Amino acid sequence: MTKSFYIILTAVAATAVSFLIGQWAGRSLALTKGLLARQIHESFCHATEQYDTNKTNLFPALFREELNKQELHKLMFRIDTVSLNDPKTVLRNDIRYFADYERLFNERHTFVYPINDTQGIYAHIINPRAGYIGRLLYYFFGTVIALIILAICIRKQINIIKRQDEIARIREDFSYAMIHDMKTPLSSILMGARILRSGKLDKMPEKKEKFFDILEEEAEHLMALTNKILTISKLEHGQLLLEKNWIPVRPMIEELTQMFTAKTDKRVTFELNIEKENIFADEEYLKEAVSNLIDNAIKYSKETVDIQITSCMYNKFIQIKVKDNGIGISLSAQNHIFDKFERASASRNAVNGVTGFGLGLNYVMNVTRSHGGYVSVESQEGKYSEFTISLPLPTEYEITV
Repeated sequence: MTKSFYIILTAVAATAVSFLIGQWAGRSLALTKGLLARQIHESFCHATEQYDTNKTNLFPALFREELNKQELHKLMFRIDTVSLNDPKTVLRNDIRYFADYERLFNERHTFVYPINDTQGIYAHIINPRAGYIGRLLYYFFGTVIALIILAICIRKQINIIKRQDEIARIREDFSYAMIHDMKTPLSSILMGARILRSGKLDKMPEKKEKFFDILEEEAEHLMALTNKILTISKLEHGQLLLEKNWIPVRPMIEELTQMFTAKTDKRVTFELNIEKENIFADEEYLKEAVSNLIDNAIKYSKETVDIQITSCMYNKFIQIKVKDNGIGISLSAQNHIFDKFERASASRNAVNGVTGFGLGLNYVMNVTRSHGGYVSVESQEGKYSEFTISLPLPTEYEITV
């Protein structure tokens, strides 16, 4: 069964439920209205009988007493006098069927009770709706509240199902990205190991050393990716202990710029603006976070890359900014670029030929949060992206420790 089938089935079921509720409400209203007409008729009959027995009692009081017995406290009436010679006058003996006193109820009065040879009285019902609608309000509001709760629960279930579908999709895409990105280094390691085992390079020590370097680099790449996944998991569960100290910013940034200049095939220009020379952080994890930002700046840029790296003071935070002249990020994408595996979900499209697991920015966010800071992004499509890591100044306790 397709999703569209269940959507149509749900719409049909909702329509059927609405129709049945409407039928229930209409029939309940009719039955309650008929019951009220019967109760008013019986109350008026009992009042006239008691008045015949003892005419010293006030008739309105007798009628009110009978209504109260029927739990019609909110019903209001007045006693009117009419002529018995009026052709529209309906006496008690004229009522034979339920439809007779139901018709009188719809006209908002009871039958006429003779008080002498020429005149009679009847009760005019001022607010008949208070008798039957008031009774239904409790059931109606109860039904409405139950339906609202039901709708909320259904909505929550739909959201849970959507989230589960999203998780399943991300898991599938992550598996695809993992296989795609790990295939190359694993293939390189396997091929290099076979060549080295064959002995063909025994007489070529320089080439043999180059193959060992390739194997080591690819193995370090896989190890770094594995460690990053484990680190993110620990950061999310608060199991990673940071060793924060005052560290110099410039040497760390210069080391990263030299590394990326050497390893990339693009023309990369770095511009450093180090206003704040020291920052209080865990050097290992902060360096990896900044490395991820630089790596993304190079990946998502054209062949010529200009990267500005700034460290400065803002309020009570020390900031490290990485700005590039790359392809930029859309406003809609900025809302979820820090989610785990976000780029993995787009890996099959291979934006700009770049594939990956989508762990880099999530790693940056978790490291920054673990330091008590925050990470932000400012970007314009086709022009630039600027990521800012903001870390708070240390407390007196952190400094002493």
